[in-house]
Amino acid sequence: MLLFHPLQPKRTYGHRLQSLQIHVRDQKLREIPFADRTLETHDEAFVVTEVRKGIAETEHSALAFRYGSDPRSTQIAGHAARVYELGPEPHFDDIDGRSPSVVTWHDGEMRAYRVVTHTY
Repeated sequence: MLLFHPLQPKRTYGHRLQSLQIHVRDQKLREIPFADRTLETHDEAFVVTEVRKGIAETEHSALAFRYGSDPRSTQIAGHAARVYELGPEPHFDDIDGRSPSVVTWHDGEMRAYRVVTHTY
């Protein structure tokens, strides 16, 4: 269902995996091509999204696209990253609400990652 092998986390800090989701359809229920599919892992505290794209698209997804206001630059595993203390304003009918924080980075090659903390 994916064109890449997902990475396994080295440290989970005691958080157990609750579910895996591969996005195969978009919000209009159209099938998403294999190359554009994303994997989401949900645990007790975080949602981690992993996607594999070309280098330019991966960098744009992780560093140029805004997932909130006032991003802070940092590094994760030696790669450029952005930290947002608050996630983006949700659409008025979004049932999930606003994310308390979002962290994005890419691996310098083909993968982009986004970590979102759960709203409690």
